[in-house]
Amino acid sequence: MYVLIMVVSFCLALLFLRATGFHKGVYNGSGIKSISGLRALLASIVAFSHLVHYLYSLDGNWIFDKDYFVWFSEGNFFVNAGKFGVLLFFMISAFLFYRWLDNDGMPASQLTWKLLKSRVRRIVPMFWFSGLVIILVGLAQGGLHINAHSITDAVLWLLFVGSYHMGDFLTADVNAGVEWTLRLEWLLYLSIPLIFVVNRATSGKYKTLLILGSIGAIFCVAVALRLWGKTYTDPRPVLGFAMGYFAYTWRDRLAVFKQSRIAGVVCILLAIFALAFTSNAFWYLVFLCCLTAIFFVVSSGNSLLGMLENKTLMSIGEVSYSLYLIHGVVLYFIKQIPLSMVPHNMVVYTLISTLFFVLSFYVAKMTYLYVEKPFIGSSNKKKVAAEVAPTKQDRTGNPY
Repeated sequence: MYVLIMVVSFCLALLFLRATGFHKGVYNGSGIKSISGLRALLASIVAFSHLVHYLYSLDGNWIFDKDYFVWFSEGNFFVNAGKFGVLLFFMISAFLFYRWLDNDGMPASQLTWKLLKSRVRRIVPMFWFSGLVIILVGLAQGGLHINAHSITDAVLWLLFVGSYHMGDFLTADVNAGVEWTLRLEWLLYLSIPLIFVVNRATSGKYKTLLILGSIGAIFCVAVALRLWGKTYTDPRPVLGFAMGYFAYTWRDRLAVFKQSRIAGVVCILLAIFALAFTSNAFWYLVFLCCLTAIFFVVSSGNSLLGMLENKTLMSIGEVSYSLYLIHGVVLYFIKQIPLSMVPHNMVVYTLISTLFFVLSFYVAKMTYLYVEKPFIGSSNKKKVAAEVAPTKQDRTGNPY
């Protein structure tokens, strides 16, 4: 039933966005359109994975954690929805950024400077803005107190190395704790210059080995963060970096799927299967294989029967990084509605879900236009992508 709520409310939200001209000012038809549309779906399903936790908990106890195991069930959707988005996001990141290693004529220092500058301009402003919102919410509700401890926690958080606390205030209550994935993304970005130097020194003989070795190292760091870190970390999506790299490496072979309607139908069926089948423990490998097959097809330019090239969907994809960071804030304010004003029935839940999507999309659009875009524009005056890459990346190189 909750899956139906997501589908209906998302479609209603898309219709509203289309009617109100959401695409104006944000639509970007360059790059691989299918990936832009895919980013919209991924950010939306991550957002709904947090909303459904709230809606389900209004009527029952939430039991869908790492210990939940049923072969096929709606419960697996609750468990897998967020994982689905994160794993494919990581594949997109690898697909877009390992192409930097093909800049054979660029000095290592120049590549490092351009790559890191583009990433800082792309990621930091919106992340800091979301941090400011969290701080203001904490101060307004009285849970965040200004002292040396909370200031230290806030600074660490803004530097991507903090915990879910600023003093006694729990930041995940406001932003749903989504920032853990950005730490792993940064490890990917930081590994590229090192791979570039070693790969050049070895005349490119061990490029794939170097990349897979670096992904293995990131995976080990993620495991350490999982075991001993102060915040949630799932190491398994790091495997998506390898799948994204192979999609880029095999792009010429995968081009055969671009116009295949059969491949599009198979991808839709695989997505349904992956969301409904267990990803518990080592069964995550089945989940990984399903999503890898989907990404191989989508990265070829296949729009899944035209769905991913929908103008409204692509516009959401353009603001998907803001959506990823800001949907938790929208959900926080929805949670402030007194429960006595929320009738417990699926019609009301569908209306709440539709409202959640519409507000999240429009808040993301505003933050994209007034927080992200000014910095993106200044960075795009120079070429920051590998010109040798045969497939154009989106204008920001944005993984979200």
